[in-house]
Amino acid sequence: MDAMKHVRAVIAFLVFNTLVCATVALAQSPRFVIDDDEYCDKVTSACTKLLHEGRLVSLDTLHRQVRTKGVAVKLAPVSHARFSGPDLCERLRQSTLAVGIFYKCPDCGGWHFNSSTGFVVGQGGIVCTCSHVVLTEDKEVKESYLVAADSSGHVYPVQSVVAADTDSDTCFLKIDAPGLKPLPLRPGVRAGERIYCLSNPGGFYFMFTQGVVARMTWLRNEVLDEHGQTNGLLTRPVLSLNVTTEFAPGSSGAPIVDESGNVVAQVSSIADAGEPEPGAENAPASPSVPVRFCTAAEEILLLTNPRLEENPPGDQTRAQSNSIQPRTDKGKHK
Repeated sequence: MDAMKHVRAVIAFLVFNTLVCATVALAQSPRFVIDDDEYCDKVTSACTKLLHEGRLVSLDTLHRQVRTKGVAVKLAPVSHARFSGPDLCERLRQSTLAVGIFYKCPDCGGWHFNSSTGFVVGQGGIVCTCSHVVLTEDKEVKESYLVAADSSGHVYPVQSVVAADTDSDTCFLKIDAPGLKPLPLRPGVRAGERIYCLSNPGGFYFMFTQGVVARMTWLRNEVLDEHGQTNGLLTRPVLSLNVTTEFAPGSSGAPIVDESGNVVAQVSSIADAGEPEPGAENAPASPSVPVRFCTAAEEILLLTNPRLEENPPGDQTRAQSNSIQPRTDKGKHK
């Protein structure tokens, strides 16, 4: 009987000790808690300082650098470790940035920060985001700059666009941040795989969501000129994913990763499956289903080929592609 009591006492001690250790471990791992207003104010203040120091590059200058070309990039090796949800979120936060426009408001005269998303893809401060983030244009805005900010609110001026492909809506930016940790690129994702995203939807910074790859598809986007206008033609087929992972405007350029933190795709656009057909805007509303599109890692990897031919400014087609066709797509992308 005494032996049994002793065994129970030992078990109780071990359980208690385990709980104490777990509590201590949690206390030593501070949670990341963000105040969106405070974060935006911090980024805006840092941008203002950089502007006064003459360290920002105008958005007009970066527009002219969006050409079809590739660049040699030192990529991180594919990861085979598997993260828990919280650890994966923390890993993504080390490499995900708020990439956005710092601009002078034509209405109030003040300076604002309008964020999308990007992620570190290569050593030496190479950041991947969507081409349309750089090509954003508002004719009423006369002065604007592109910057990238990490989760602590430290701001890095975007120095140049080193590679871009408007067909697949992806590009590489250069920032002066050699110490940032890149995310690996992993081609070959399959429908049904669990995936995750860290992005900045609608100014809600560093939001972590999860879902699955719903399907793989070939997507033909509208061809845009240097002013973001379309003439009804389509790009070459672009390998894309439809995903159930939630994102919204502001998430453009965000990494879509697997359980090991490998980037399998990049957030690109949202289509509304319930939209009325052109010319039928007065038709009764139909059920709305958001269909989320992401550019596959295979397309991003094409930009790491420095032998790609460079096209002149304004030519938004890929050098080796001549498969532009009249527009026949099913939905409008946002």
